[in-house]
Amino acid sequence: MRRGKPGIRRVFTSLFTGLLSGPVSLLLAGLAPLLFAGCGEPGLDFSEGVPLAITFDDLPWTGGTDGIGRGAALERTDRLIDQLEARDVPAVGLVTCRNLLSDGGAIRRWRQAGFELGNHSYNHFDLNRTDPAEWLDDVRKCHDRLHALTRDSIRWFRYPMLHEGATVEVRDSVARALTGMGYRNAHVTIDNSEWVLARAYDQAVRGRDSLRAAEVADAYVEHLVEAGRHFRAVARERFGRETGQVLLLHANRLAVDHVGTAIDALVADGFVIRSLPEVMTDPVFLEPDGYVGPRGLSWLYRVEPAIDDDPWDEAAEAAIVERFGGS
Repeated sequence: MRRGKPGIRRVFTSLFTGLLSGPVSLLLAGLAPLLFAGCGEPGLDFSEGVPLAITFDDLPWTGGTDGIGRGAALERTDRLIDQLEARDVPAVGLVTCRNLLSDGGAIRRWRQAGFELGNHSYNHFDLNRTDPAEWLDDVRKCHDRLHALTRDSIRWFRYPMLHEGATVEVRDSVARALTGMGYRNAHVTIDNSEWVLARAYDQAVRGRDSLRAAEVADAYVEHLVEAGRHFRAVARERFGRETGQVLLLHANRLAVDHVGTAIDALVADGFVIRSLPEVMTDPVFLEPDGYVGPRGLSWLYRVEPAIDDDPWDEAAEAAIVERFGGS
């Protein structure tokens, strides 16, 4: 296993993007509309494919590490990291701090391998169901925990369940507070239902049903490819061009066993893997947020004027549930 020696591209990406944190990133965000005005093309390079950032929610392990033990948690973390390193994937891991081992061992493995981390809150509270002040306290609690473990400046935040506020007041006040903490929203464009498949996979593995597990794994790869195609089509329809894309995955057993195959399939289907900071330079991420409501949506739907409906996503999840069981 390779440890502590990230790929050359990741090293230079980390050095470059480190310069874009804090006040400098805010300045560049303000200048970006002027820099891109009249260009008609994003600053990203699309010549080799559609730039795709890979992100994982709920690090170090979806559902927490208590049920699997320290040894298994570290072993699975290493296997997931190995698949990413083998493909030079500069992934970002969004940490749910309640899932951490007491010493933060799994998260330290991610950092030692050169991957950037982000804040996904401490308790994964739903902003739709939690007082905003309490919700922000929970975010700060995870912020402090991550800083104590890594001594890093954590710049990415992702909302649990992609719920960003059901009213204008909540949405805007929380967004201002997160900006004041130094965070940038790690938007998702390729939302999907891999988490439903992950539950079916866990059941198959626990039941030692290898045929069922293989069937779920194949469906996982197919579903992510279909999701990538769908949201590329949404981008072309809404913005008249391809945009950078951000894929949401979770740190689960299905990813540990098969995310490499899924990434290979996405690349074969026209994507090129890039870092989250690179992909977020696409002007689409500077568009105003037009959505107010309770749903967790792809950023491509939140952009003003927002679309509060995704028949593909609902149909895809329904098909998975019908085939493999409840969500």
